[in-house]
Amino acid sequence: MATNAEQAIKTFKKSKSDRVNWDGHWQDIADYVLPTRDFQTKQKMKGSQRRGTIYNTTAPEAAVQLAAALEGMLFNTGIRWFELTTDDESVNKLHEVREWLYDSTNRMLAYFDNTNSHFSLSGHEAALDLVCFGTAVILATDSDGIFKFQARDLSGIYLKANDAGDIVDVYREFTMPAWEVAETFGMENCSENCQKCVEDPDKRDKEITVLHYVYKRMSTDYGKIDKLNKDWASCYYELEAKHTLSEGGFDENPYIIVRWSKASEEVYGRSPAMEVLPTIKVVNAMARTVLEAAELAVRPPVIVGAGSMEGPIRTAPGSIMYVRQGTRDIPQPFNSGARPDIGHEMMDREEAKIDKAFFADRLSLPELDRMTATEIVERRQQGLMVISPILSRLYAEWLNPVIARTFKWMMKNGYLDDAPEAIAGIRIKVNYVSPMAITRRSSVTQSFMQGMSAAQILVQANPSILENLDTDAVFRALMTQNNVDPQFLRSEQEVAMMRQQEQEQQQQQQQMAMAQQAASAAKDAGSAASDLGALGGLVG
Repeated sequence: MATNAEQAIKTFKKSKSDRVNWDGHWQDIADYVLPTRDFQTKQKMKGSQRRGTIYNTTAPEAAVQLAAALEGMLFNTGIRWFELTTDDESVNKLHEVREWLYDSTNRMLAYFDNTNSHFSLSGHEAALDLVCFGTAVILATDSDGIFKFQARDLSGIYLKANDAGDIVDVYREFTMPAWEVAETFGMENCSENCQKCVEDPDKRDKEITVLHYVYKRMSTDYGKIDKLNKDWASCYYELEAKHTLSEGGFDENPYIIVRWSKASEEVYGRSPAMEVLPTIKVVNAMARTVLEAAELAVRPPVIVGAGSMEGPIRTAPGSIMYVRQGTRDIPQPFNSGARPDIGHEMMDREEAKIDKAFFADRLSLPELDRMTATEIVERRQQGLMVISPILSRLYAEWLNPVIARTFKWMMKNGYLDDAPEAIAGIRIKVNYVSPMAITRRSSVTQSFMQGMSAAQILVQANPSILENLDTDAVFRALMTQNNVDPQFLRSEQEVAMMRQQEQEQQQQQQQMAMAQQAASAAKDAGSAASDLGALGGLVG
């Protein structure tokens, strides 16, 4: 009977063989777009780059620009790029709920910005993998009391999905020095071969191939809280020795698998680089040809008569060539007819196709000084509308699990305050504050202000029409749209109480004023009566 290690390694090799076609495709992209990646060399030399095939940098530059644009659209650290809320709008209006949601969002944003979390670093690497290879892998685990994100090299990742398209198995193949394997998993848990390597000073640094296998358990005992009864199993094996190093588990898959786009029944994603790879190869070939043509134009071949030269032919600038005395065969440049300018025109057309594939024509804003603010907003909206379907998938596969797992970890470890009782049993959800959403919010605010400006004439003619406007609702909506901290706003109950107190004070003041007027009138009346009495006596 096969051991767990033997069975796991058998299924791993099957997944590895199923990915052969992808490896070849990814290697082509790496050669022409991202030479820091390698999908074919088993023993990789760290720091090596293969730029010998790159004669044109349009694709590499476009890939980097699109990756940077993705980071700005998904998790721009300069803005509140997401907000926590609930499914119940009536609950969201409660002041204590708004304050807790706002504060929790701030704490999570601060955690993501913390360099210890490696969120931004892993995000940049993942974005590059997405635009180039269509698939990015991020490992999210609690490491030494820190919930950390680490981008993993796609070359060592192998995936398996079920009929619904959900990832159920993740294999990661990597190497570690023998001493690090013993340090990580314990000497007693290593294979006999690994132990011998550790004990031998000359073999301590020998690379040991390790397999990390994460899969969805078929059944668990929820009455037990140990790692062997978690929903997701996490096992480490020595690949060559077929030896189990450790067995554990997670409540959720620690690997976050992100795809740019996906074809039906495919587990790996597809990317902009894949769609335009033939054009990238053509542009590179053309660039090489243009360079050769330019060299022919600058340093053309030389025509020289046989036996007319004294010494070698030199074509370098400033060179001196000697001809035999009395010969008429003076070396002459040969006009090859090379036209580098024609090649540049053709390359411009092909480079435009590459820029379009990487959305450079949509996400860039040329000649900003010649565009009005309205034109800039419209251009930005058009660009975002094109890429919005892609963003929807990235929200679902990338940011949703990142935020959900970080929220759970921060709540469990006391980084967030206890939630108000009002939201007990209510699902907390995430609203993403993307550039598109910000643009939409600003347009809503702008539309309202334009409407109020247009209504000024009517208000002057009939001020009572303002009674149609719920100014309290408008004010709170404007504050929410502009992300004003709820702690700066009084609750609706406080405002109602203040207004009631003001009304009562006004009523008291009115009553006092009326009393004073009555007293003053009575005094005046008494004084008048006295005057009349005196006048009567005088007359009598």
